[in-house]
Amino acid sequence: MPSKDIALKDIFEEIPHRLSKILAPAPIKELLPTNFPSTELRVDFLARLEDESVLHIEFQSFNDPNMPFRMLRYYLAILERYPNTPIKQLLVYVGNRKLRMKSRLRLRNLTFSYEILDIRQIDCKVLLESPDPMDRLLACLCKVEDEAYLIEKLIKTMEGMNEEERKDYLLKALTLTELRPNLRIRLTEEVRHMPIVVRPEDIRLPKKMLRKDILYRLGLEEGKQIGLEEGKHIGLEEGLIKSAQEMLIAIIEGKLGYVPEEIANRIREIKDVEFLRSLAKKLASTSEDVMQVLSTELRIS
Repeated sequence: MPSKDIALKDIFEEIPHRLSKILAPAPIKELLPTNFPSTELRVDFLARLEDESVLHIEFQSFNDPNMPFRMLRYYLAILERYPNTPIKQLLVYVGNRKLRMKSRLRLRNLTFSYEILDIRQIDCKVLLESPDPMDRLLACLCKVEDEAYLIEKLIKTMEGMNEEERKDYLLKALTLTELRPNLRIRLTEEVRHMPIVVRPEDIRLPKKMLRKDILYRLGLEEGKQIGLEEGKHIGLEEGLIKSAQEMLIAIIEGKLGYVPEEIANRIREIKDVEFLRSLAKKLASTSEDVMQVLSTELRIS
């Protein structure tokens, strides 16, 4: 499973209020069980709508070429449980790369289809103005034109929470923004001074990612072990450098479809965060030849 295949069902018990209104074609009447023990399948979201149809929503954070077959399996399991009931299926793509999955399966004796929505088609402001804190959290994945405004709204949301609630909310935000590297860097910089104690077991990410992505950036538990202030400084700097490097490599891969080993190694040697960010922004917006830009900026012949 790809490292950024973050299951939203493990973050939210149900879809936040305003987002559910955007995604559902009719008002939700009741939530339905999402597990199918006889098939060992579990869907992300299932509900009965007021028009008596059943709505199935699946969240996907990477392009899976087998998605039509997965959606078909879900459809058959739902149909078996709710026979003679209209079923509406929606795949919500939350990944950072361009959406490439198909919404149709055509076989010799079968044609099957469902709807696909790239969550970046939703303006984050629609969710940021919701009274539901979980809606504001999911705004991180939507179309964001003003990152500073989004982060300000998230921090304001945490102001009315107790310490445990703030920690939980921040961890969810950090987990979600693993899918949005640039936003994650800015969010981490803004919240690193918040008095929140985080332990490794609190974070729903693989241990390898924790050390490099959360604990180092926030300079918390590991920072305390080597001296609080020094640890925070060293951990945060290492985390920011690593994140900036990975963001740049991801942009190159998105542009070229691959990353030459020589370039990846050169990028990982660079410790100047501002240079890495500047080059990432330039590559993201340039119409010039990517390899030519890299050769010039990285001084690679």
